[in-house]
Amino acid sequence: MNRQFLITAMLFLLIITGYNQFVTIPRARAAQQAAEAQLKKAEQESQRQTAAQAVLASASPVSKETASAPKPEEFFTLSLPQADVTFSSKGAGIKTYLFKDTIEDVDLTPYKGEGYFATLPQVDFAEFARTKNSITFVGDIVPGFSVYKEYRFNDNGINNVSVTFENNTAQALAVSPWNWNFGPGLATVKSEMNDNERESKAVYLVQEKNKKKPTLEVFAKGDKQPELPWLWAGIENRYFLAVLIPQGWKPGDLAASKEKIGTQKRLWGLAGEGTLEGPQFSVGVPGVTVEAKSKETYKSDFYFGPKDYKQFLTLPYHLDRSIAFGFFGALGKIARNILEMFYGWTGNYGVAIIMITVLLQAILFKFTLMQLKSAAQMRKIQPEMKRIQDKYKGNPESLNRETLALYRKYKVNPLAGCLPMLIQLPIFLALYNALRTSWSLHGAKFVFWITDLSSKDPYYLLPILMGAVMYFQQKGNIPAGTDPAQAAMFKYMPLIFTLLFMNFPSGLVLYWLTNSLLTFGIQTFVNKKIAKAN
Repeated sequence: MNRQFLITAMLFLLIITGYNQFVTIPRARAAQQAAEAQLKKAEQESQRQTAAQAVLASASPVSKETASAPKPEEFFTLSLPQADVTFSSKGAGIKTYLFKDTIEDVDLTPYKGEGYFATLPQVDFAEFARTKNSITFVGDIVPGFSVYKEYRFNDNGINNVSVTFENNTAQALAVSPWNWNFGPGLATVKSEMNDNERESKAVYLVQEKNKKKPTLEVFAKGDKQPELPWLWAGIENRYFLAVLIPQGWKPGDLAASKEKIGTQKRLWGLAGEGTLEGPQFSVGVPGVTVEAKSKETYKSDFYFGPKDYKQFLTLPYHLDRSIAFGFFGALGKIARNILEMFYGWTGNYGVAIIMITVLLQAILFKFTLMQLKSAAQMRKIQPEMKRIQDKYKGNPESLNRETLALYRKYKVNPLAGCLPMLIQLPIFLALYNALRTSWSLHGAKFVFWITDLSSKDPYYLLPILMGAVMYFQQKGNIPAGTDPAQAAMFKYMPLIFTLLFMNFPSGLVLYWLTNSLLTFGIQTFVNKKIAKAN
């Protein structure tokens, strides 16, 4: 290999390398960038066309040139006395509702989704105007055809929202059916989060024939459409409600589903984590044709906030029907009214709970006394009852005859202990539900460490004290000669109740503790009186 050949080969390699580096590769990159730009442009045009056609019916002429281009999502926040409300440009829905709670601010809409009261999410909305309590958005579907959406928040809690289609073109345009969206899920205060999955529901209110007040119905996935017109629809949990109330337009179909909104520990983490689901709900709106140079407006009222019974009674639309008083609802409402009256006297809901418990015990004293006397008499004859049972173990007829004779001898009526319990049970259940659903107890202080009667006792002192009182109460009720298995059940019952009440709202525990103390006092009095009589 001679020197001239080597020099020629090296020059050739340099020329090839230089050509590839400065000519071939830049051309390839330019071609690739041009192709990507063309593809992106095509996708944007497709999105423009799709967005417009998703709003307008297929009969409406929409060209690629006239459809507006999609934009990145933007957010707009309106600060109100009751909440900081953040809206999304995609559908102008409420993306964040930061409720200004008495304890701490609560984000009621923390889950991913289009947002509450979102409409036409394929349209890009921009802020059009605002005041201290209102905000208006506008979105262009196609040039000359716009949609305006206005929210107005009022002091009384009944707010307004409207959607207006404005057609400034020279031809009629048909709008496809669209939806008002809710969810997924509705959050709540920390003390209620463990139960919130069960408490969150998609609901609507209907007025049934021959009924004085409307009925709250739950709407789940796969349910049939309501046969009767409904007054309002939305999502609720134990403490909060978000509903749409149409004004002058006929709603379309309702649709509901369960959506994953996160994970949650099960059984205090002992059973690991499970999927946390929340309701997704929508209210359909039928399509409409907007004539040239005209408008079509859909006005609605809405409520978004706490389920405050006192406030609801001053508002229209029967929002109080969203508060569950249970089977004995009438009694529950009476109990709540009395509770509010006692609070007006004392200024302390804890004291009011104690007062209403004392009042109930006074009203039911005769029945409580009857029940405790019956129980004391049954304990008294227990040894003789045991003897008869052992003697006539294989002779049911004689056993029944001797048992009845024993009851007549000591004037004992076994049913006397059951009747008072049946009378007291509805009242106690009604009060239980009244306290459980009372927004007034939220953030209400009692004494010292009890600063929120709607949440659990942070140190568990009330449930432990309640369990101790129940233990001594049960101990005095166990008859001599009772089967060991039954005796063990009586002894462990207070422990079970203590564990059960650990995470109950402290207001409920206070009620049960007060009731147990009063019952224990009456029981001690009855036992001493019977002992002296003997």
